[in-house]
Amino acid sequence: MQRWLYLLILAAPAAVIAEFLHASPLVVFLLAALGLIPLAGLIGLCTEALAERLGQSIGGLLNATFGNAAEIIIGLVALTAGLPEVVRASIAGSIIGNALLVQGLSMFYGGWKYRKQRFNSRVAGQYAAMLALAVIGMAIPSLLAVVGEGMRPGDVIVRGNQLHQISIGVAIILLLCYVAYIAYSVFGLRAHPRDVQPVTAHEAEAEPEQHTEASKPATGVFAKFGTLWKGTLWLPILVLALATAVTAWMSEVLVGTIEPLTHQIGLNPFFVGLIIIPLVGNAAEHFTAVTSAGRNHMEISLAITAGSSIQIALLAAPILVLVGAIIGVPLDLNFTLLEVALFGLVAGLHAIISLDGESTWLEGLLLFAFYLILAVSTFFTPV
Repeated sequence: MQRWLYLLILAAPAAVIAEFLHASPLVVFLLAALGLIPLAGLIGLCTEALAERLGQSIGGLLNATFGNAAEIIIGLVALTAGLPEVVRASIAGSIIGNALLVQGLSMFYGGWKYRKQRFNSRVAGQYAAMLALAVIGMAIPSLLAVVGEGMRPGDVIVRGNQLHQISIGVAIILLLCYVAYIAYSVFGLRAHPRDVQPVTAHEAEAEPEQHTEASKPATGVFAKFGTLWKGTLWLPILVLALATAVTAWMSEVLVGTIEPLTHQIGLNPFFVGLIIIPLVGNAAEHFTAVTSAGRNHMEISLAITAGSSIQIALLAAPILVLVGAIIGVPLDLNFTLLEVALFGLVAGLHAIISLDGESTWLEGLLLFAFYLILAVSTFFTPV
């Protein structure tokens, strides 16, 4: 993430002050959302710093685990606030946003700059297969909830406790799939050496740019801090802990404004969950994906967008479902038919894109247009 974006961290204390002074919920919401953007980037920066010191395997595990930490934290806070509908929409919005918005902008920017970009279709196909498994797994409980004849003609529609039990079972299976995914892609369990690279490739490619920025002359306090950052293990851990704590705080401030906003300006909670929260929670990673495409590293951009979607589906969603069951706020995988249809669209688009190993700016523009249509439609949906 570019250094100037870290200036947005000033919005975090401003949000706390605005909440203390009982400012308009819209002002508090906007400040908290802006403050979360650099915090998510800071968590990623600390994770990458730890990964460099702990080796490729542990580093890959850290990157895979903390890749969507901000979104998980926001989801947990929203769950404890009793907003499972917002959490469910944010899960769907993260997956859909990565595939349509971020991938669309990446292809448009890279395609406009280089006309046509090429990437490894085999690696893209692996991501497409994993994503298809994930979204189909999450969609099945939703389909069972609306299709009564799923198993025998005349069966009653699956609801209530049955749907909750199905969701927990699916969550456990998806978590096990994530463990297998990490074992294969990060630790190389029974894998060909070339298949171990995709998960951590974008970190490895991003290193030169990071070192270039870090190589600029620094003096005084900044020089000492840079030396400590590069030479110690405790400083990235400390900053990671602080960033995580402040992210949880900002998430609480953000979530606390959702219901007042609904009553004050008629903002649809579904729109907040589907569009706004995914943008805020993963903005730093989105920026990296687009800039990578602008440097003609389309494979890295695809790895970020597809990898983030897979992490949301196989890690974040199951964690939120299981935590919801533990704290007594059921988060069933009962998505709307619109979300289920979009899941199918996302999986299909990844499969289509992986076939030829090429992308153009027009493909990116069409993906972005799909996302804008979705955003406009949900914004004007009655509360």
